[in-house]
Amino acid sequence: MERLAWGGKGVGREADGRLLLLEAPLALFPGEVVEATVIWKARHGEGRVTRWITRDPRRAVAECPVAASCGGCELWEAGRHAPDLKRQMVADLLRRQLGEEVPWDWHPAPAEALRHRIQLHWDGSSLGYFRRHSHALVPVSACPAAAEPLSLAIPRMQEALTAHILSSRPGRWELSTGTPAGEVLATDERGRSWHLEPDGWHRTEAPLAHRLGGITLHHEPGAFFQVSPPWAAEAFRSLLEGWEVQGGTLYDLYGGVGLFSALLGKRFNHRVLVESGEAAVAWARRNLEALGLPAECLVADVAAWVPEGLGQPDDVVLLDPPRAGLEPALADRLCTAQAGTLVLVGCDGAAFCRDLKRLAQAWSLEKLAVLDLFPLTSHVECVALLTRRP
Repeated sequence: MERLAWGGKGVGREADGRLLLLEAPLALFPGEVVEATVIWKARHGEGRVTRWITRDPRRAVAECPVAASCGGCELWEAGRHAPDLKRQMVADLLRRQLGEEVPWDWHPAPAEALRHRIQLHWDGSSLGYFRRHSHALVPVSACPAAAEPLSLAIPRMQEALTAHILSSRPGRWELSTGTPAGEVLATDERGRSWHLEPDGWHRTEAPLAHRLGGITLHHEPGAFFQVSPPWAAEAFRSLLEGWEVQGGTLYDLYGGVGLFSALLGKRFNHRVLVESGEAAVAWARRNLEALGLPAECLVADVAAWVPEGLGQPDDVVLLDPPRAGLEPALADRLCTAQAGTLVLVGCDGAAFCRDLKRLAQAWSLEKLAVLDLFPLTSHVECVALLTRRP
């Protein structure tokens, strides 16, 4: 295998020179020799590794007993070298999409960056994660990628499901905890939540609270929030403050429950938060009001809401869109914005690069950083600082 590409795929060559893209349930190191089942396309092959013939000496024993079959993580055997492998994946993507000359900063995750929410599946008899590329279940009794309270709650959840104390209908469950990690809530597909107490699970409508270095944010259990909130808040705060993101009005688009508005705090005189989820906007209002940060919080589809010529020269537009990135029409309207600064956040590197190129006609890329907010997986968060072209 020659190198690592975006998404953790190994890149190799067939004897006749055709390109091979390989994926594996565990980390791949450049230089390893593997066997794989391959499906050949017109000009390249795509395959899955079935056996390692030679293994890189840096490969470590996985701390997770189901690492080879579980679809939740794919970098366990990389051990302490996982951040470097992820950096290689990102470098390959950015070089191919944006060019060799674009500088960028890499922010690896600290060892304590564990997951504060995990999604488990119950099939009527077992609780676990889906197997990679399958809906077959891999039963688990613990999860070393999760914060300890979540991992310890898995057997108690299994017992409650088996005893029909929790709804035993097959389906997806989310286990979540606040910050600092402590209380555990289980939320089913219908949005009902149970709080784990010493004597068992009890129905609750209480929100989760995240205390993140001087700010506190609340949200509904089961709602979208950062996977590792302490590390995400630390990484975003350090980055945005270092980039001196400040101004008149902050347009916090796809603003969720107000994380970015809260982190940027009094660096802005006014805030306009737009989010499509009514519950999220309701919590954003409460969160920002409690922090003494008045904001106009709107329930709207961002792509439909953004007008031509948005903002003034001292304003900042910050966007944290869904994984698919910006809709083309929204990117076009952003190119007419009068705001002086734009911050783009993206959790899919390929979509993020595509959007940067769409915005390039009106915006200059000043800073680019990649944050490892999803340890043990090939996923990262990309953040760019852009300024309005004259």
